Amino acid sequence: MTRKTLSQSDFIETGTAYLRDHTLSELTMRVLGDLLGVDATACYRHFTGKTELLTAMLDNMLGQVLEAVPEVITDPRERLEAQCMAMRRVMHENPQLAAAMAASEGQMPNALEMSRRSIAALRSAGLDGDELVRAYQMIESYVMGATQFDLIAAPHNMEIRAARYGAFDDPAFTGVARSVRSVDGLTEEAFVSGLRTLLDDVLGVRR
Repeated sequence: MTRKTLSQSDFIETGTAYLRDHTLSELTMRVLGDLLGVDATACYRHFTGKTELLTAMLDNMLGQVLEAVPEVITDPRERLEAQCMAMRRVMHENPQLAAAMAASEGQMPNALEMSRRSIAALRSAGLDGDELVRAYQMIESYVMGATQFDLIAAPHNMEIRAARYGAFDDPAFTGVARSVRSVDGLTEEAFVSGLRTLLDDVLGVRR
């Protein structure tokens, strides 16, 4: 194969793009090498293996979340909501990586920075001690848990949900189930409503 000088970013970006149309199990160092026009061993000059590569891909994804939250947003609640919504959007764009987040154990600087920013927002809103930790975990569990659940079986997740709604034999759900777009729209509305209710509950008395 043609010898090329490639950076870590080349492998991360190519792997991320590949996973938008393929499963995690289909991504191998050989596949990645073929996509980049190099021998599979070239991947190991940057990563010890697939696990380390996935960790880097995940952290790169989280970096996109950080970049998506404007620095001009100073209100703690608004910053938290903006970061949560950015996280959900990026996960929707990368469902395979989103699924891998729950089992990730590697060091991710951007993940740590996201947590620090969330904690800073909660603290500036008046929370501290156990109350702060509890609020942080509530928000993280809601955003990550709800989004990963909504993305199960992507890209056919909303079709599956529509079929399930239709099986309820309930007029309220049957009407929505006629359109995958309606199911998708209501799912997003439900997430936003739940997030705002949670943030109101966590921060409401201090607003």
